[in-house]
Amino acid sequence: MHGELCHIPRCFLAAVGLLAPRLILVLMWLFNSAFVLQPFEGFGVPNPVIPIAGLFFLPTTTLGFCWATLSFGGVSSFSGMLIIAIGVIIDLGLLGNGRGIIKR
Repeated sequence: MHGELCHIPRCFLAAVGLLAPRLILVLMWLFNSAFVLQPFEGFGVPNPVIPIAGLFFLPTTTLGFCWATLSFGGVSSFSGMLIIAIGVIIDLGLLGNGRGIIKR
């Protein structure tokens, strides 16, 4: 019984970690749609397709790209590339559950 109670907070934290970037992206889209849509205007696909794909596959990277494009001049600056790289690392860690980092 006690072992089951210890796993509940871990599962809850894992769920929050997976849902938080998606929730932030959806809220930003609802309250400030230009923050999410404007960085993807120059691409060859219809505008909401890439942010929607980012919402499901790489939400932290999508948030980082939007922030880097609007605040740091996009991927052409070192700060923008750093933010996007951190987003990719976080997303790959969330998708892979950190399997390569810690041997269990």
